[in-house]
Amino acid sequence: MKRILLGIILIISGLGMFVFHKYSYDYYIATGFSAKNICSGHFVSGFSGQLVKDEGLVPISDLFEKVNFHIDETEKQVTTDIYGLFDRVAIFNPGMGCRLLSPDQAERDNTKQSLIIKPIEYDPLNESTPWPLGLADANQSNEQVNYSKLDEAITSAFFELNNQKVRHTKAVVIIYKGQLIAEQYADGVGKTTPLLSWSMAKSVTNMLVGLLVKDGKLDVFQKAQVPQWQAGGDPRQDITLDQLLRMSSGLEFKEIYGLGSDTVKMLSVESSASDFSADQKLIFKPDEHWTYSSGTSNIISGIIRRQFNGDYQAYYQYPQERLFRPLSISTAVIEADPNGTFIGSSYMYASARDWAKLGQLMLQKGKWQGEQILDESWVDYSITATENNPINNYGAHFWLNLQPSQSEGNEQKQPRWPNVPRDAYLMSGFQGQVIVVIPSRNLVVVRLGYTKPGSDKGIETLLEGVLNSIGS
Repeated sequence: MKRILLGIILIISGLGMFVFHKYSYDYYIATGFSAKNICSGHFVSGFSGQLVKDEGLVPISDLFEKVNFHIDETEKQVTTDIYGLFDRVAIFNPGMGCRLLSPDQAERDNTKQSLIIKPIEYDPLNESTPWPLGLADANQSNEQVNYSKLDEAITSAFFELNNQKVRHTKAVVIIYKGQLIAEQYADGVGKTTPLLSWSMAKSVTNMLVGLLVKDGKLDVFQKAQVPQWQAGGDPRQDITLDQLLRMSSGLEFKEIYGLGSDTVKMLSVESSASDFSADQKLIFKPDEHWTYSSGTSNIISGIIRRQFNGDYQAYYQYPQERLFRPLSISTAVIEADPNGTFIGSSYMYASARDWAKLGQLMLQKGKWQGEQILDESWVDYSITATENNPINNYGAHFWLNLQPSQSEGNEQKQPRWPNVPRDAYLMSGFQGQVIVVIPSRNLVVVRLGYTKPGSDKGIETLLEGVLNSIGS
C-alpha cells in the first residue's frame, strides 16, 4: 500500500513539474513581452501603462490580463509578474528606449553597462517652419486637394466599427507632393509622439544595409557572414544577405504572435534575437522557398552590428547620423535586445511625421534636400519583387501591391489593395502600422495604431478616400 501511495505521489509530482515547466515558460514570455512594451509605451511614447496593457497587449492574448506591472519613475524601469512570480524587468535609457533583461539577468547587470551610450542631442524643430524641416501645421491651401473629402477619409480611420474589434488608431499623416496636407491624432498623441513600428522596423533595417552597401562595407549578393554558420559543411554558409532581405533564406522560423511562437520567444526570453534566429536549422535550400520571418531581420541586424568592431557608441550613432539627422528626424529610437543588438525586426519608435519622412525619402529615390542619402539603385532593388514569392507582393524588406503571378497553385488573383495603384509599396507592421508610398500619385500615407488582430484596420478605405481627394 505504501508503495502504491508513493507511486501515486511521484506521478502527481511529475505531472505537477511538467505542468509548472510548461506554463512557467509561457508566463515568462507574457511578463517579458509586457515589461518591454509597457516600458517603451510609457517612457518613450508617454502612454499610461494601463493603456498599453489594455490596447496593445490584452487583445493579443487573454494571458496578458494576468500580468501585473509596476512603473518605477525614479529608476526608469518596469517590473512585471504573474501571481507574484515570473518577474521580468525592462529598463529605460535615454537614446536607447527600453531594453528587456533576460530572465537570468540581474536588474542592472554590471556586465551590460558597456551598452550605455551618450545620446545624440537634436535642436528643437521650429514651430513655424513647414514639414519636413519644422513643426508648422499642415498645409490647408493646396488647390489640388479636396479637403472635405480628405477629412472624411481620415476621420473614418479613427471610427470604431465594432466594440469587440477596435482599431485604436493613434495617428494618420498624409504627404502629397512633398507637403504635409493633413494629420490627425488620438487623445494623448501629438506631432512629436514616438509611436511603435512593429515590423516597419524591417524596412529601416533595409535602409541601414543600403547605407553600408553605399559605404562599401557590405555586398548583398555575397554570402552572409554569420559566425554560427562558419563550421565546415554547414549548408547555411550559402545563404546570402540578399536572400535574408528577401525572406528566402530557407531557415526555419514560425512567424506568428501567439505565446510560444518563435517570434514571441525571440522578443521576450532570448538574450540575443540575432543568435536565436541564426541558430535555426535550414529546412529549404536557400532561394528555393519564400516565407516571412522576423528572425532573418535580426540576423541582418547582427551583421550590421559586427561592422562596427565592438564600438557600441559608433553602432548606435550610425542610424542617427547617417539616416535620421539628415532627414531632421529627432524622435527616432531603435531599441536593442538584452545583448545590445538592435531588434531590427520589430522595435523602433518615431513620430508619425518622422515616419512619413522615411516614406518620402523612398519616394524621392533616396534623395533628400539635394543629398543622395540612399543610392537610387538601392531603392529600386528594395521594391523589386522577389521571384520566389508566390503572390508577388514582397521586395527586400518592403511589401508591394503588384498583381499576383498566375503561377500554378496560386489562388490569389488580386493584389493587396485592388483599387490602389500597382506601384504602391509599403512598410508594414503588426497591429496596423503602415507607411504607404504611391509614386504615381506623389503620395505618402502613414497610419499607426494598436488595432486588435483580426480587426478591420480601415487602411484600404483610408487609402481610397485619400486618393479620391487629391488631383490625378
